[in-house]
Parts: sequence; C-alpha cells; structure tokens
Amino acid sequence: MPIYDESGLRITLPDGESFRFQHCPTYTILNGQNLSEIDFGWWDSTKDTFWLLELKDYSHLTPSERLPEHLLNKLINKVTDSLLILSSVWSGSLQGQKICADLPTFCHSFPIQPKKLKIVFVLKITSAHLKLELSPLKTRLQDKLRGRLQLFDIKNITLVDHETAIRMGMAIVSV
Repeated sequence: MPIYDESGLRITLPDGESFRFQHCPTYTILNGQNLSEIDFGWWDSTKDTFWLLELKDYSHLTPSERLPEHLLNKLINKVTDSLLILSSVWSGSLQGQKICADLPTFCHSFPIQPKKLKIVFVLKITSAHLKLELSPLKTRLQDKLRGRLQLFDIKNITLVDHETAIRMGMAIVSV
C-alpha cells in the first residue's frame, strides 16, 4: 500500500488503485500552464467510489491568512481543474489520451451509477477558532461549485479538519 506524507499528514492508499496527478508525466508538462490538481485519487471497491482528496496544512496560519478568504479560490480551482483533467481522459482528447496512459485503469472512464465520485478536502487545523470557520467555508465552496458538481453527478463535497477525517475512518494520521 502506498503511503504518502503531505501537509503534515500521512495517508495510506490502496495498492494499484491510487494515483497522484503530480506523478503523471503528462500532467507535469501542463502544470506550469495555470493548471492545478487535487493531491490524491483512488478507487474504493467496497463503496463503489472514486475518491479525490486534497490535504492542506493550515495549522500555522497567520492572522492575515484568514482561512476562508485565503483558501476558497484555491479549492475551487483544484476541483475544477481536476475534473477538467479527468474529463479530458474520459472524452479521449489528445492530451486526455496521454494522461490516461499515466493513470490506473479505474480512471479511464466516468464512474457511472451505482459508482460515485467523491471530493474531500482535509485541512490540518489546530485552532478551535479556525475549525469554526470550516462550516461556512464549506457552504460557500458548495455554492460556488454547485453547477460544476452537478455536471458530474456529485451531490456535495466534504470539507473537514484532520481530526474529523480521522474519526470518519479516513486512512490519515498526523505526522
């Protein structure tokens, strides 16, 4: 099982059923062209779910880096760009075909019902005050992404602090 350390957190993903866009040679060529990505993707066969996960360390925010304003557009871009990257794979465009060759088989076609596509953001946050800002941030993020998510049959996104993610059973630990 691949184990990754990212943003002060460690995640364990399924063998052969996970990927990182940043490890895809075709994506790395496009990365410098105003394109961003979500950190991890994997297939969970027990839940028929294709997961996309972003990890961010916000445990040392300065007062000028208020969580919602600092983060909202970054997360919107990561979701939008990651879904565009996957759409290029699913549509068979020239770049999509190249990216497809870099990804595991489960990514090669859109996850049609009963399969699901889930997007999760986990933020490493130690401040109780900042944790209180997550719910309004999630609402704003959901509102801004609503139409984009509907295009992919995604009902909602998950945005939680790392302690909540651990309690939810995600394979994440603090490092």
